[in-house]
Amino acid sequence: MKYSVIIPAYNAEKTINRCVDSLLEQKRSDIEIVLVNDGSKDSSGDICKAYAAEHNCVHYIEKENGGVSSARNAGLDAATGEYVLFVDSDDHVAPDLFANIDRMVDTEDADWIRFSVCVDNGTEKKENTCGRFSYRSREELLPHIVNDICSKAINGPWAKLYKRSIIEEHNIRFPEGASVGEDRVFNIVYSFFAKSAAGYGYVGYVLDTQNENSLSRKRHKDLDRQFDIADSYLDRKLAEARIPDEEKDSYRRAIDFGHCRGIYHDAKLMIQDRKGWFCRQKELMRLCRRINGKHMKYPKTTYCRLITLPVRLYLTLVIDAMAWKLTRGAED
Repeated sequence: MKYSVIIPAYNAEKTINRCVDSLLEQKRSDIEIVLVNDGSKDSSGDICKAYAAEHNCVHYIEKENGGVSSARNAGLDAATGEYVLFVDSDDHVAPDLFANIDRMVDTEDADWIRFSVCVDNGTEKKENTCGRFSYRSREELLPHIVNDICSKAINGPWAKLYKRSIIEEHNIRFPEGASVGEDRVFNIVYSFFAKSAAGYGYVGYVLDTQNENSLSRKRHKDLDRQFDIADSYLDRKLAEARIPDEEKDSYRRAIDFGHCRGIYHDAKLMIQDRKGWFCRQKELMRLCRRINGKHMKYPKTTYCRLITLPVRLYLTLVIDAMAWKLTRGAED
């Protein structure tokens, strides 16, 4: 098989048909679709079994509910393709996806290939293009990766093509027990070992954000524990990685900045959950103390200095105000 497409599914009976059909309609003989039913309580399992019974290229895995990380890992354990893609059961792909990916692979043969996403919120569609780029060495690629970590562009496994040989050689998996930040961690760890990368403006993936309770997008109450699991896994993999010390330092600074920037996301969630002003201020002060207590280092750019300044100076009012702006922007 040339491509393995891994689809984790949890209570996805309303969208799984659209997702799988968008792949089958491309009529390729070199694609395998790995459906992982993560303990669904609806008819998702029966739907997936029916696809596996009808199509030889569809493989069905049934497991107890363990979250999106364990579901994707089960898919990776079963995958046999040269390349791996992840598709969420709520989403679907463009009709000409693999014809375009073939051209990307033939043109670049890069370790990591990205293409663009169309975000559909039910009322409008917006294209998020990654732009066109080509990095043929670690020296070219590393600054791009660091920038992506800082800007959160590295988040999400969607619209990315991975080489399975790299994943297996370095035993890269999603951190078990984490369903928040797990995709960011997987991408960062994969980037340790990628020597080349390419990006295309082609829009091949439709991200449907209407279902906030999907396996990869549902809200979690234990965010601190979720992030601790993901961060511990990332710290361990970075320590183990056989990459130059100067690269590790660049990664650590970018990862630390990500932790700091996460406070703004936490503040946004508190606003959306309608927590009171005093409660938000108290929690933000706790988060600032936690970050500053770790004596983190950040990339030496103007952007990073501006974002981290309110955290370093405990300016919780500023953080809260910026979160309000982010919330209004998301609603608009």
